[in-house]
Amino acid sequence: MSGEIYTKEMQHIQQLKKKISFLEQENKRLKDEKNCREMVEELKTAAFENSSEGMVILDEKGVILEVNYAIKDIFHIHKKDMVGRNLTHYLPQEYRDDLRNWISLQSFEKDAKTAVLSMANPARDSFSEIHISRITKYPYFLAVLKDVTYLRYLERRQRKDAALFHDFFTEALDGIVLWKENGEIVSANKAALAIFESSLEEMKRKKISDYVYKKDDSYIHIIKSLCSKNSHRDELMFLMPNGQKKLLEFTTKLHSVEGLHMSIFRNITERYNMELELLDSKSMFETIFEEVFDGVILWDRDYNISDINKAALRMLQKDKESLLGLNLIDYLPEGKSIGEEIKPKLLSLREEGQNRGIYTASFNGDDWTQLEFRNKYNIYSGFSITALRDITENAILEEQIRKSSTLHVIGELAAGIAHEIRNPMTALKGFIQLLESSNDSEKHPMYFTVIKSELSRIETIINEFLLLSKPQNVKFVKADLQQIMNETLDLLNAQAVLYNVQFTRNYTNSLTEMFCEPNQLKKVFINIVKNAIEVLEVGGEIKTSIKSTPEYFHITIEDNGNGMSKEKLAKLGEPFYTTKEKGTGLGLMVSFKIIKEHAGKIEVESEEGEGTKFHIYLPRKKQ
Repeated sequence: MSGEIYTKEMQHIQQLKKKISFLEQENKRLKDEKNCREMVEELKTAAFENSSEGMVILDEKGVILEVNYAIKDIFHIHKKDMVGRNLTHYLPQEYRDDLRNWISLQSFEKDAKTAVLSMANPARDSFSEIHISRITKYPYFLAVLKDVTYLRYLERRQRKDAALFHDFFTEALDGIVLWKENGEIVSANKAALAIFESSLEEMKRKKISDYVYKKDDSYIHIIKSLCSKNSHRDELMFLMPNGQKKLLEFTTKLHSVEGLHMSIFRNITERYNMELELLDSKSMFETIFEEVFDGVILWDRDYNISDINKAALRMLQKDKESLLGLNLIDYLPEGKSIGEEIKPKLLSLREEGQNRGIYTASFNGDDWTQLEFRNKYNIYSGFSITALRDITENAILEEQIRKSSTLHVIGELAAGIAHEIRNPMTALKGFIQLLESSNDSEKHPMYFTVIKSELSRIETIINEFLLLSKPQNVKFVKADLQQIMNETLDLLNAQAVLYNVQFTRNYTNSLTEMFCEPNQLKKVFINIVKNAIEVLEVGGEIKTSIKSTPEYFHITIEDNGNGMSKEKLAKLGEPFYTTKEKGTGLGLMVSFKIIKEHAGKIEVESEEGEGTKFHIYLPRKKQ
């Protein structure tokens, strides 16, 4: 019995221990739950107080029971000043009735609901949202106030931007096309529809690449650039549905509008055609400028050459590269005479506007070129123009015609005068000879000498007249120029000594034989050397030289006298023009005629104070 009792006691003790352990665990659980609730309450309080959003606890009438600290950032009122007052007191008038009606309605509802009220405060230019809900099992309400001013500003800005984009997209003068990643067109504005000459439905059925005229290397380059930079600007030829080709300038930007790609187009076909026409006009102008027969020089305000055509280069005997940029006035050589200068005309062009004249100059240091010029100031953007026309051949021809006409008249006059004078001259010479043989001649021998000398001079002039009046029957023979020159100088040596003039001879060792009329050449040399002796009034030196080239014999007769002006030099060889008091002007005219009949030419070089040089060129070959 005692064992059974012991066993029962032990079982009872074990049960008590289990109950005690259970009670201890239950007590601990209750303490943990209490601590948890306290912690939760503390957390709720912390969340309520530390929330960045304004929170208000209201009763059934809307009276404020508690607020958190964030509420002052919305109403700008301290927490203690709000408790006990109705929330509607802080709301604009138009929102108060909405709040009262919702609270009144929720008092009769079983299920808790949440209302969102939007509130604007014009005085502060702010917007707020009130999220209000009933607290379960209690007749209280929690109102959470959020400041959504910035969000409203963003929404308003977004709506404004959307409206602006819509206006821009719709009313833009440039064509705008929106398209997908695969190239399908989504939308296009009025301008784009006009450019592509399609309806919106027709464009939506196509891809943007369907309108490209040629998918060549240029198109591939555009695609590569677009993929690497996400934007590209270029020009490309597009083909319209009606077969018309248009050159469009475009700017494409990827992912620009809600993930869509945007291309802005502008029709530059007309501008392109105008540019082509301008290029054609420019090309035509350049062709005319280069190929026109007259020389044209374009120069700026400082007289620097800006452009020059081929004809002017031929006249000036220069290449284009060496002339561009040069000062026109500094480059142009002096004219043959004062009346044939172009520089004064260029300098006076600003006042006159335009002028013209004749310009004769030597551009290669040898031959003279006569140019007719026209100058016009400021024809375009500060540039002026000088037009040149080579009239050298015309001037030579006119001079030849004038001289020929003069010679013809002189010839006829000479023949008449010679015929009329020779008869009395024969009688005079006969009677002089009779008188000279008589006894009376011994009384005045000097008179007879003077009369005979003057009669010989008159006969010489008559012979020169006859030389001009009709072609002479000239027989060309082979003769040595050096010998002819030596005979001439020997003949005039006595006169040279009288005038204190020295002869200097410079001949080459080569043969100087040629076919000529020796007496006529001697007459030429006599005329030139005799003139040189007579101009050396106080003595001096006359140099003669004969040089040979493969084509010509070059004979030079040079004096160191006073020289001549350009005006006098230009008139040498004209009938009856002379620089001597007792000269007739026929000697040089006859000399020029003789050299011309020998297929040669005479050139005279002279400057005042530096003497005169005659250059005679005679061909080596038999003409």
